[in-house]
Amino acid sequence: MEQDDKRITELVNKLMDADNLEKAPVDFTQNVMSQIEALSKSKATEYKPLIPKIIWWILGVGFVALLSYTIFSKPSTSEPIVDRYNLPELSLNFLEGMTLNLSNTLMYAMVFLVIMISIQIPILKQYFNKRLVY
Repeated sequence: MEQDDKRITELVNKLMDADNLEKAPVDFTQNVMSQIEALSKSKATEYKPLIPKIIWWILGVGFVALLSYTIFSKPSTSEPIVDRYNLPELSLNFLEGMTLNLSNTLMYAMVFLVIMISIQIPILKQYFNKRLVY
């Protein structure tokens, strides 16, 4: 068995000595890297926003024009803006007539739930961030 291994080794050595190694062209690495760069600049990964910049500029100019018109336009009378544009009066007292009676057990449960959620969110965030690391 050892003799067979020696013969195979000698045969392989003779074949390797007789064979000439092919040399790569001088600029082989540069050619390969230029092809890789050409592939990495494909249009499939090019970022194109959903709303073009010109639309954002038009919206911004329109908003500034509307704002400046409402600020700098002189009212024809001295009446308040609510009366001038027939705006309804707003009442911000949504909870004025509302009463809320909660039992102590429900209050403790809600506080415990808030504490547990505030503990669990950072733990889950850390877990998912570790999973996304390559």
